[in-house]
Amino acid sequence: MLIFKRRIILLTLVLFFLPALFAQYTKDDIYIYLDTYKELAIRKMHEYKIPASITLAQGVFESAAGTSRLARDGNNHFGIKCHREWEGDTLLVDDDALGECFRKYENVEDSYNDHSLFLTNRPRYSNLFTLDIMDYKAWAHGLKAAGYATNPKYAERLISVIERYGIAQYDTIYYKQVHQKGVNVVERKDDPVLDVVQQEKIIKNQKTKKRQLVVEKNTENELIVEPVFEEKSGRIFFSAQKNQYPKGNFPFTVREVYVNNRTFFVIAEKDDTYAKIAEDVQDSEKNIRKYNDMGKYSEPLQGEVVYIENKPKMNTTQQNHTIQKGETLRFIAQKYAIQLNYLLRYNNFTEETVIHPDYIIKLKP
Repeated sequence: MLIFKRRIILLTLVLFFLPALFAQYTKDDIYIYLDTYKELAIRKMHEYKIPASITLAQGVFESAAGTSRLARDGNNHFGIKCHREWEGDTLLVDDDALGECFRKYENVEDSYNDHSLFLTNRPRYSNLFTLDIMDYKAWAHGLKAAGYATNPKYAERLISVIERYGIAQYDTIYYKQVHQKGVNVVERKDDPVLDVVQQEKIIKNQKTKKRQLVVEKNTENELIVEPVFEEKSGRIFFSAQKNQYPKGNFPFTVREVYVNNRTFFVIAEKDDTYAKIAEDVQDSEKNIRKYNDMGKYSEPLQGEVVYIENKPKMNTTQQNHTIQKGETLRFIAQKYAIQLNYLLRYNNFTEETVIHPDYIIKLKP
C-alpha cells in the first residue's frame, strides 16, 4: 500500500512539472530566429546548395528557435553530436542518454557551416543533392529517409513550419540572385544581439509583411476591361495587361505578380496550368483553383488573371457594378477580386441565376 501511494505521489509530481520540463518556444521566438538568421541561411544555400528553407526549419526545431541550452551555451543549432572525428570544444547535454557529447562552436555561423558539411560530406545524404534545390518538400522527405532524425513525422514537421511561416521565400531570394545579373550574395554580418525593442519590431514586421508587399502604385487611368470569349473552350474569362494593375513584390515566386483589390495575382502564360502556377508560387493546385472559383477540369487561358491567394469577401473601392454584355458572375467575381459565393449572397443569386445587361449588382453588403 505504501509503495502504491509513493507511485501516486511520484506520478502527480511528474504531471505537475511536465509542462515546465518541456516548455515550448513561442511564435515570436520563431519570427525573431528567422529574421536573425535568414541572410546566413541564404548565404549557405549559395555555398553548399542546401535550401535555405530546410536549413532554417531544421534550425528552428533543433535549437528550439535558438532558445535551447545547446544553442545558447554551445552555438549548436542543429543538434550535431561529437562523433569520433570531432576535435573541437564540447558540451554535455542530456538527450537520448544522460550527459551526451555535443559539438560546441565559437559562433552560430560555424554551426551553420558544420551542418552544411555534415550533409555534403556523408554518403548517406548524397541523394539529397540530386533533388531540385527549390523543392523543400522533397528535401524534407529525403532527410527523413536518410536517417537525419528518428521522429517518424520529421519531414511533415519541417514542411509544416516552412509553409506556416513562409520560409520558402528565402529559397526564392536565392533563385532570383542566381538568375539576375550575377550572384548577389549577402555579405557576412556578425551574429546580432537583439534588444527588446528590435525584437518587437521584427515580430510586428513579420506578422504584417504580407500587406506591405505592394511596392508600386498604378498612376495610370483605369483601363476598360472587356470580357474575353475563348472559342476553343467556349469559356468567358477575365484577362489583364501588365500595365493595368500595380505590381506586388510577392516573395514566393519569380513570376511577375500584380495586385487587385488587395489580392495578389499572376497573368497566365501560353499553355499554363493551375498545377504549374501552384508550383511556381509554392502553393497547392487545389488552393489555386479554390482562389479562382474554378472546378477540376478547366485550365487557365493565356492572359487570364489567376489569383494566388484567397480573394476578399467584398470589393474595397466600389459598391455596385452594372452588368455589361457577355459578362458572367464568375467574370465579375474575378474582375473585382471577390469570392464568388459572397457575390451570390449579396445579390440573392445562385450559380444558375441568369444575369442580363444593365442590371446593377452589389459588390459588398
